[in-house]
Amino acid sequence: TFLIRTFWIGLLYALISVVLMMLAIGFLLMFAVAVWFIVRCILGLQALQRGEPIKNPQSWLLGS
Repeated sequence: TFLIRTFWIGLLYALISVVLMMLAIGFLLMFAVAVWFIVRCILGLQALQRGEPIKNPQSWLLGS
């Protein structure tokens, strides 16, 4: 659930960023989406390594 939501939410925000690149704010938003995506993946891998579930897999933030 956590990884599926990470993918679809990341894709949604990436598409919004592409559209907003005409206004130049999309570049900043794309950077923020990339950082968010990487952090969520790292947190998910750390939880997997410890053998723990994600605390809140339905969250749009970082799973806490």
